[in-house]
Amino acid sequence: SQTQGTEAFLRGIQTENILLEGTPFFLRLSDAKNNTLFLVRPENWKDFFQHPEESLPQDPEALITLKLPSQPYTLEAGGIPLSGDLFLHVGISTEERKRTLTLLLRTFSLLLVPLAGISFLVGTFLTSRILAPIKRLTDRVQGIILTGDLKERVPTPRGRDELQALVTLFNTMLDRISLLVHSMRETIDTLAHDLRTPLTRFRGAFELALQTENPTRWKTALEEGIEESEKLLRMMNTILDISAAEAGALPLRLEEVEVGELLRDLADLYSFAAEEKDIRINLSLPDNPLPLRADPNRLRQVVGNLLDNALKYSPPRTVIHLEAEGKENSLLIRVRDEGQGIPQEELPHIWERLYRGKLARRIPGLGLGLSLVKAIVEAHHGTVTATNDPSGKGAVFEVQLPYKIVI
Repeated sequence: SQTQGTEAFLRGIQTENILLEGTPFFLRLSDAKNNTLFLVRPENWKDFFQHPEESLPQDPEALITLKLPSQPYTLEAGGIPLSGDLFLHVGISTEERKRTLTLLLRTFSLLLVPLAGISFLVGTFLTSRILAPIKRLTDRVQGIILTGDLKERVPTPRGRDELQALVTLFNTMLDRISLLVHSMRETIDTLAHDLRTPLTRFRGAFELALQTENPTRWKTALEEGIEESEKLLRMMNTILDISAAEAGALPLRLEEVEVGELLRDLADLYSFAAEEKDIRINLSLPDNPLPLRADPNRLRQVVGNLLDNALKYSPPRTVIHLEAEGKENSLLIRVRDEGQGIPQEELPHIWERLYRGKLARRIPGLGLGLSLVKAIVEAHHGTVTATNDPSGKGAVFEVQLPYKIVI
C-alpha cells in the first residue's frame, strides 16, 4: 500500500507539472539516503541540480539557497519528511521577486522627482504662509523702532493660534508703553511747572531784596526762599523714598506706636483743610488701645497721604471716614470718602509711580502720593488696597499692617 501511495503521489506531481508548466518552482522527492526518486523542475534550471544530494540536505528546518554564477537569480527551498523514509523538497525562484522589486524601484525612481518637486512647492507655500505673519510683525516692530510712533499696531491675524496670541500680547505691550510714555510726559510737564513756580518766587523775592536796603525786606525774601526750598526738598525726598522702597532699602525706625493717638492727631490736623472745603472728617476707633510696632513718621505719611487724597476728590458737604480696628494678626486702617470713586480700569494702575488718572489730571499733583503709600506699607510687610464703595459713592483705601515686623 505504501508503494501504491507513492506511485499515486508521483502521478499527482506529474499532473501538477503538466498543468503548471512554466511555473518557476521545483519538487524533489528523495529516499532515506537522499537519492533522487523524482524531480520536477523547469528545463532551464537543470544546472542547479548537478548534485542534488549535496545541495539539498534533508533538514526540515533549513532554508536552502541554490546559486549559480551564470544566473542572476537563486532558488530558495525547504523540505518536509514524508512517511516511508521519504523527503520532499519544494523550491521557488527569486526571479519573480527580483523582477517585482526592480519594477517597484523603477516606479519609485520615476515618482521620486515629481514627488520631491511637489513636496518642495507645498513646503515653500506652507512656510511662506506661516512666516508671512511673522515677517509682517517684524516689519511693523522695526517701523515702530525707527519712527518711535507708539500709535502703530500690528494687525491681528485670523484664527486662534500662537501667532495671534503673540500679536495680541505685543499690541497690549504697546498700549502699556504708550500709556506709560504719555503719563511720563504729562508728569514731566507737571514737574517742570511745579519746579518753575518756586524757582520763579525765589527769583522774584531775591530781586526785590536786591532793590532795597531794608533788612526787614531781606528777611522776608529769605523766609520765602526757605519755604519754597522746603517744597522742592519735600518733592525730591518723596521720589527718593519711593525709589529706595522699591529697591528694598527704605530705612525704618521701628518703635511702639499707639495708632489711635496717631490717627486722632492726623484727624485734627487735616480737619482745618477739610473745613475750608466744607468737608467733615469722622474718626471711628475702638475703645481699646491699638498698639503697633512701626515707624511713626512713615505711618503718618501713609495716613496723611490717604487723607490728602480723599480731600482732593471729595465734593463739599461730604464726610471722610477714618477708621481703625484690630484683627487677629494685623491692624486695619481704612479711609473712605464720598467722592466719585475711581474708574474701574484705573484701579490696577493708581499705585504706579507718576500715574495720574483722568480725574487726577484736573487737580494739581505729581502722582507720587499713592506710590509712596504703597512703598511704605510694603516696607512694613503690609498690604494696601483700593476699591469703590459698594454703594457707588466714593473710594475705600484699606491698609493692613502686621503686629510683628521682622526687618
